[in-house]
Amino acid sequence: MKHTLLLILILILSTLPAVAQDADEEDEEVDYIQMQVDSILSLITPNTPDSTKARLYCEIACETDKPDTALKYSQLSLNLSKDSDIKLIAENNMYISWAYYMKDEDRKSLSFSFKAVELYESIGDKALVAQNYVSIAKRYHTLSIYDSIFYYFDKALEIYIELKDSSLISYTYTSIGNINSNLGFHKSAHEYYKKALNIALLAKDAPHMADAYLHLGYQEDDMNLAKDYLKKAIFLFDSTQTKNPYYIELKYHAYQYLARVYINLANESSDKTYADSCLYYLKKVGTRELDLGEYGNYMTTQICYADYLCFNGKYQDALKILQSAKRYVDDVECDKKTFTEYYEKLTEIYKKIGDFKNALAASDSMYKYQLYYTNDSTLNVIANFKTEQATKIHEEETKRLKAEQKQMRTAIFSLIGGLALVSLLVFYIVRALNIKRKANRELTEKNNQLDQQKSEILAQRDEITAQRDEIATQKEIITQQWQEVEEVNKKLVSSINYAQRIQTAAISLQSEVDALFPENFVYYKPRDIVSGDYYRVASCGKYRVLITADCTGHGIPGAFLSMLGISALKEYCVTEDDAANPGIILDHMREFIKTTLVSSTKKTIDDGMDMTICCYDLAAMEMRYAAANQSAYIIRRGEAIRLKGDRMPVGRYIIDDQHFATHIQPIEHGDIIYTFSDGIQDQPGGELDTPLGRKFLTKNLVKLLIEIAQKPLSEQRDIIDNTITKWRNGRPQVDDITMIGLRIQ
Repeated sequence: MKHTLLLILILILSTLPAVAQDADEEDEEVDYIQMQVDSILSLITPNTPDSTKARLYCEIACETDKPDTALKYSQLSLNLSKDSDIKLIAENNMYISWAYYMKDEDRKSLSFSFKAVELYESIGDKALVAQNYVSIAKRYHTLSIYDSIFYYFDKALEIYIELKDSSLISYTYTSIGNINSNLGFHKSAHEYYKKALNIALLAKDAPHMADAYLHLGYQEDDMNLAKDYLKKAIFLFDSTQTKNPYYIELKYHAYQYLARVYINLANESSDKTYADSCLYYLKKVGTRELDLGEYGNYMTTQICYADYLCFNGKYQDALKILQSAKRYVDDVECDKKTFTEYYEKLTEIYKKIGDFKNALAASDSMYKYQLYYTNDSTLNVIANFKTEQATKIHEEETKRLKAEQKQMRTAIFSLIGGLALVSLLVFYIVRALNIKRKANRELTEKNNQLDQQKSEILAQRDEITAQRDEIATQKEIITQQWQEVEEVNKKLVSSINYAQRIQTAAISLQSEVDALFPENFVYYKPRDIVSGDYYRVASCGKYRVLITADCTGHGIPGAFLSMLGISALKEYCVTEDDAANPGIILDHMREFIKTTLVSSTKKTIDDGMDMTICCYDLAAMEMRYAAANQSAYIIRRGEAIRLKGDRMPVGRYIIDDQHFATHIQPIEHGDIIYTFSDGIQDQPGGELDTPLGRKFLTKNLVKLLIEIAQKPLSEQRDIIDNTITKWRNGRPQVDDITMIGLRIQ
């Protein structure tokens, strides 16, 4: 199990930027890893068998984060491995592939990944075959062999779908979206990010949901929609509290992207509150990127901060910020688009402060980097923009020269009265003409440079056109493969919808509830398509029975447990004697759950359910009830009476040898009795200035029930639903919701 988790981590870290924590945490992690390696080496003695040494050497390669160390001990392990130990040989090949990838030797890395695939296929380990396919796809991306990228992504995806591994399906969709985005297929990238999000939503996989929201926000052109995506990503990152360094790094990327979105919104609307939000998220990023040596991301943050200063009219401060980052432009190899944005912002600032000479120099540097990522639809625009910039600078220079000429004429008129000043006047005129000729020569040279750059851009356009045709062919293949995956997704959703119909048929119908309790409401709202909550009514002799239950989990796992509970109740809640002793029904249910949920691997399954059973004898005006980890309330003449139950669930528990108690509660005409799961109380909501929100809590629910007790029950249901919807304030529903209210007539 430990090896599998580490292999997944290696796979992710081998394809994405490394993530660093604070310096102290990083040192502690390095010391811990070295300590693990030293501990394993201490187990090896001269008498240790070769087979044991091979396993221990492989363990070191698994534990270390240093490519050279992994390479060394994997080779030693291979030399000592038996030919029959295929799994060990496959693991060593995978670690060697990772080591070569980290050393930028991608073709060597590929050969060992293919060997690992061959070995894992021979022993039928599909999960590790798929992991290696993803690794191979990433290596081909580094080598720019595009057809192979999507071929191996699709092979991995087929296996993950077969294994129903929603987490890795979502991760693979996101990876394919990243490749499409890099190739300029933004529409296709958006579709894959949406698929990744949908799978993560179905699986309630918060880290992969956040990852998908982050990528959707990063490529979205609509700034308001991008803001919403990124805020959802940050909310999920912050609420998940993950220690996975990959997701910690993504969270800081989300801070940076959201800061840029806010400053764009501020520039569009001139709204200072957007600029303040930009500064807030820039402070969250801080100097982390500089401390970790991630100079490309640091430059992007500095450009955003300079944009913030420009919004507030502090152009000199913005210029100082960009000048301090100048060394990273020349000395650090990173995204050329970042360099282009740097010089574009520098050009804008120089124009604002009237320094046209430096504006032209910054503009030239901007064009140089812009050539690395431009396409044929923007080449002519860039060339025209360069000409336009040169024309504007020329116009400014012409205005300056005209002003000088005007001053010269004024001087001539003032000196006309004295012949003694004629020589001085001639000298001034000649000097001014020389300045003008020199300026014209410099301007002509700049125009020649622009013409030469335009020719180079046209040549680049022809090359890009050829590449575009090749990419178009690849796009057709990708589209066909996407349609096949889409068909698989439709079948998966159709199966879940059919499961909903089965579950709906199993719980009591509204007509059955109305027959036993004429004045009632049922508020049943699953969080997903299927639910872990259920309710049931029954007639057992003189008793009218109402059962409300909340199973462990949500969605499909919860639905399976609910179907088990409903099936058991049909056996244990049948006769009048059963209804007279609801505590015994809960005892039977607990024993049924414990004996049914036994894994074939002898692993204990601790899932169960919380449940309230209320048995009404309307002739005697009393209610017999038993509750497992739940409570119910009676609202009588404006006061709430709490019906307490046992603080243990129906299932395995720390103490499970105690019997559930049966309580007898007198009831009166006009009493309203409410039973419910914990979905309403645990729902976070409130103002958006607290991203995680606050729980609704039981006290607020009871207060609401007292306020609406005199209203018709059908109206009460609508009030409760509207109250919870307003409380959520746009946040997602976190649990299944079930509440049943009935009035004693």
